[in-house]
Formats: sequence, C-alpha cells, structure tokens
Amino acid sequence: MTSTTRRYGVALMAAAFLGALAAPAASAETFSEPVPAIRPAADVRMDNLRWVLMRTMSGGTVWLLRVAADPGVEPGRRYFLWNPDTSSRPGGFAVGDDVQVATVGSWQSAIFRRPYTVRRVEVRYGDPRTPETAVVVASFTSGRAG
Repeated sequence: MTSTTRRYGVALMAAAFLGALAAPAASAETFSEPVPAIRPAADVRMDNLRWVLMRTMSGGTVWLLRVAADPGVEPGRRYFLWNPDTSSRPGGFAVGDDVQVATVGSWQSAIFRRPYTVRRVEVRYGDPRTPETAVVVASFTSGRAG
C-alpha cells in the first residue's frame, strides 16, 4: 500500500465519521414526543426553521432548531448565528449533542439549540466578520428571553 493510498483511506474514514456526527440520528417524525411547548405559541415566530428531535450520545433525546428549506444562496460563504438585538453571536451550531461550531458551510448543518438567554436569533449567510452584510436565511423570535 502506498503512502498516497493510505492517506486517501484515512481521509475517507475521517469524512465518514465526521459526516455521521453532523447528521441527525433520527428525524422528528420517528419519535412520539410532541414539539416542545414554548410559552404561548403566539409568543413565538419561526421563519424557515423547524423543530427536530435528535438522539443524544447518552441515549436520550433533545429538541433542536434546524433550517427547514434551502435558502437558495450562492455557494462559497458560511452560515452563522446572529442576535440582532445585541449585534453579537449567541452560540453555534450543534455537531452531535455536545459539540458546537461557530459556522457551517451547508444549510442542512445549520442545527442549533434554542438560545433561551436572547429574544431573537437569526441564521445568517455570508462573511461572519461582516455580519451586517450577511443575508438572513432563517430566524427565531420569542416575545421575551428565558
């Protein structure tokens, strides 16, 4: 086996492993648990987001928010979370149930926990260093934080 072949095999194994971590273990339709109750439904607005129930490493489940549909943006930029009220980044995207990354390159990987400490969060697409020029592709708004 040549050195190049060995590196290629290792790269394929790593890609398969990382791909498995980024993919949800099951869809929300697989579970009988209801979508999480959040203060009166009229108090919450979700644009291009949906709830997904994912299995945790410990065998439990957790509700996360996921971009619901392809936003139709030109490839080459990054997706990131943004709080327009404070002009700050309220967290990252979930990889599995215990790891977060600041940005992702695919809308299918834009999966995150509801940020309870902020009222609004947006999924933006563009350059994270210039968030004001990024396109809002999804948003979550609650009447109040917490």
